[in-house]
Amino acid sequence: MAAENANTMILLKSANEDTFEVPLKIGKKILIVKAFVEDESFIPITAIPLQNVNSFELALAIEYLNFHHGEVKPSENEAQEFDSNFLKNLSNKQLMDLLHAVDYLNVEDLLEFLLQTVANLIENKSVHFVRNLFGIVSDFTPEEEERLFQETAWAHEDVDPDV
Repeated sequence: MAAENANTMILLKSANEDTFEVPLKIGKKILIVKAFVEDESFIPITAIPLQNVNSFELALAIEYLNFHHGEVKPSENEAQEFDSNFLKNLSNKQLMDLLHAVDYLNVEDLLEFLLQTVANLIENKSVHFVRNLFGIVSDFTPEEEERLFQETAWAHEDVDPDV
């Protein structure tokens, strides 16, 4: 890419055609975008299409990146407070959609944060809770499932109630 400075902005276009202007520094944290901007033929006024990411998820990813990698470095306490509030109002479906989008965008620190969040969410939960969260349909008959649960009853002890 031609000369860049701290004020260089790039455009990102979501799957639903919304355009986001972000600083190049933030854009490069999105590894799929970084590949575009490091290509010698890239023209900065061109919007980079992100066909597998909707506006909602892209806006959240940009918000996270702006906070953690923006001009002002947050303190450890500020970062922890931001992270604890960042996903609070998301439904499980929105969380999973964000996880898929961030995986596609390849934003390493946000992906790690989301994976840890999901791990915490499913920790000590029932098989039914995890299936519902991930949209997994059981291919066992009710009789087979009951038999499996009885054979592995020890694994289902002290499981948190599904909420």
